Amino acid sequence: MKATGPPEEVFCPSCGRYVGTLEKCPYCGSRVPKRLSFRLLKWGGLAVAVIGVLFLCADVRGLNLVVGQPYQVSISDLFLENASLMNMGQAVLTGKATFVKFYEDTGFLGMYLTDPENSDASVFVRAYDATTKELIRRENMRLAGGGSPVFPAVGDIVTVRGTLRVRAIGDRSNQFQMLIVQYPEGILRVERPEARPVRISEIIRSPENFQEYERLEVTGKVIVIDDLGFASSLTVYEPESGESLAVLIPSLLNRFGDRCPAVGSKVRVRGALQSYYGLPQLWVASWEDIGVIG
Repeated sequence: MKATGPPEEVFCPSCGRYVGTLEKCPYCGSRVPKRLSFRLLKWGGLAVAVIGVLFLCADVRGLNLVVGQPYQVSISDLFLENASLMNMGQAVLTGKATFVKFYEDTGFLGMYLTDPENSDASVFVRAYDATTKELIRRENMRLAGGGSPVFPAVGDIVTVRGTLRVRAIGDRSNQFQMLIVQYPEGILRVERPEARPVRISEIIRSPENFQEYERLEVTGKVIVIDDLGFASSLTVYEPESGESLAVLIPSLLNRFGDRCPAVGSKVRVRGALQSYYGLPQLWVASWEDIGVIG
């Protein structure tokens, strides 16, 4: 192919070899002068590309000038027979956290959000390691300075934004639902309901009077502490009734300090009620939920 353009632009002035658009000869290392218009086009194109990518990142994270705000989707709607299948579609979901786990081996955050109006409809939400690490950092800052919760816990009402996958398995439609939170700002809101004060004996003797994952507050004495690996289990004893209740402290809370009360302490504990094989237990959301009162 015949070279086009002035010879001094495409051939090395020192060794005479063809270098094309390169500004430095790959053979002898000499500088090959280019026209000003060519240099402006080269670096200007790179600058426009970088600015464009930065603008799109900022737009996705909240500006919404080009990328529109995704639709709020009901979790129950994902399970309808005529629900659309999708892969990596942007959506906003709101649900009650019924399962929250930090995976130590991968650094991922995983949780199930259940439709507040339909306990049979739930979707798995995942945040990868970089996002989870930043959420932990922000929660530590929040605990030091005060404010609303940043890191979700069991019993919280959580609103998230991310990429939604709804797929079929075999000939069955809408059998796989998952939302991936791609950045910390994707956790739009974490609402932690106020805990209702009750007696431990009421929970043990009349469990039908309480809702699953309802936040409750109990008072008692710590008589046993067991390490379950994924959580520490405190047995809180109520002397007046002789009843006791298991209180679970997720191992994740160790990343926010260590304020676990000692055996023998009188405590006031708040947490989300869960039934485990018919036995009630409370899941603590934060160290703020545990107070030593004696």
